Amino acid sequence: MRYRCSNCGYVSLRWSGKCPECDEWGTLEESEDSTERKSKDVAAAKMVSIIDEGSKKDQEARSKRLKSGYEEIDRVLGGGLVRGEVVLISGEPGIGKSTLLMQVANKVAKKGKVLYFSGEESEDQLRRRYKRISNLSVPHFYISSEIEVDSIIESIAEQKPDLVIIDSIQSIESDTGTGFPGSITQVRICGSSVVRAAKELNIPVLIVGQITKSGNIAGPKVLEHMVDAVLYFEGDHMDRFRILRTIKNRFGSTNEIGVFEMLENGLDEVHDPSKIFSDQGKVATSGSAIGAILKGSRVIFVEVQALIVKKDYEGVPVKRVANGISKSRLDMLTAVLTKRGGVFLGNSDVYINISGGLKVDETSLDLAICSAIKSAAHDKVVKDSIVFSGEVGLTGNVKGLWNVDKIISEASRIGYSKVVTGFVELSKKRANSIEVKMIPSISKLAL
Repeated sequence: MRYRCSNCGYVSLRWSGKCPECDEWGTLEESEDSTERKSKDVAAAKMVSIIDEGSKKDQEARSKRLKSGYEEIDRVLGGGLVRGEVVLISGEPGIGKSTLLMQVANKVAKKGKVLYFSGEESEDQLRRRYKRISNLSVPHFYISSEIEVDSIIESIAEQKPDLVIIDSIQSIESDTGTGFPGSITQVRICGSSVVRAAKELNIPVLIVGQITKSGNIAGPKVLEHMVDAVLYFEGDHMDRFRILRTIKNRFGSTNEIGVFEMLENGLDEVHDPSKIFSDQGKVATSGSAIGAILKGSRVIFVEVQALIVKKDYEGVPVKRVANGISKSRLDMLTAVLTKRGGVFLGNSDVYINISGGLKVDETSLDLAICSAIKSAAHDKVVKDSIVFSGEVGLTGNVKGLWNVDKIISEASRIGYSKVVTGFVELSKKRANSIEVKMIPSISKLAL
């Protein structure tokens, strides 16, 4: 006799009131010992050629992606949804996941059939939310509050829709599994069943995944391995802007982001994010610099804000506060500026903020951060027509990006007059309407 945890699937040879794996109480249940497998006839796996031998028309149909109706989402997915693709979308409660998917369903249903399964809202609640985001009624948009995964899969096989949305994977259950909806066992079984159905029927599926207090997707980690793409919808509840970023994508880049604005009637696309992350129209002041980063195929200009507060007395530890970048990166840059850049910060608190709430891990923003810190330390204003782009090393050297031509071209289009970067080879076809200044080290950084 064995005992299996209904929450996490842990197996024990003796009963215990508390599962030693997931620390849940009263979840260990009797399970039959099935160590001896029954012999059965096994058929060989079906093998097909990796070369698509179908007709040209069939090949084009298989390679065609389903457009979501939103350029920001299609960019993040790599051009749209592939047939049979399963996408997991996660984010904090109330951030707008269900609203975003409702809008996608509304767009797709104008040309195809959409099935929307919600285990968290009734049909009447879904209709109320739909009326808030759309005044139009589409004939092929069907909703259901079914939570039994086998019934959901049967409906998909019968209806053969163009898109399926499940909101959320933690709210559906399977009779073959133990535990309550949302438990590790149920999420694993339901996720596996939905993924297999999507692949067999060649129908794209969008799944909502709730997150835990620690910020991870609730359920087993294997769920993220089963799906084709994992997207994260993030933003500050007090801010109207939302960012859709890719964590995993089998059919596209993981560097792309999509930007949306939360309005009264739903989410709207932001086609020019630089207007959000660079505070245009602000009063000129010290401690501010414009930096350029590359997010996949998109150049984004962000404003870096710095504040330097000198200590009036010794013996008190200094603060390094970073909002939007890692604190370790700020510690390194302040040390380099002190040692190599001629800006002593050993007796000053340093505060850094990336405007718009954007979180940046690209090292190409180093030069803009150093410029903002130096501007705040010397109380000297940096012209808002200058863009900084470059990585700063421990030796103080500044390295330009390999595709800085794209930044220069975009900066010229928007109206910036000057780009400061490290030494890098430039294309001869670049725009001549903008000045490009290359500096070898941080000591040559002039404001």
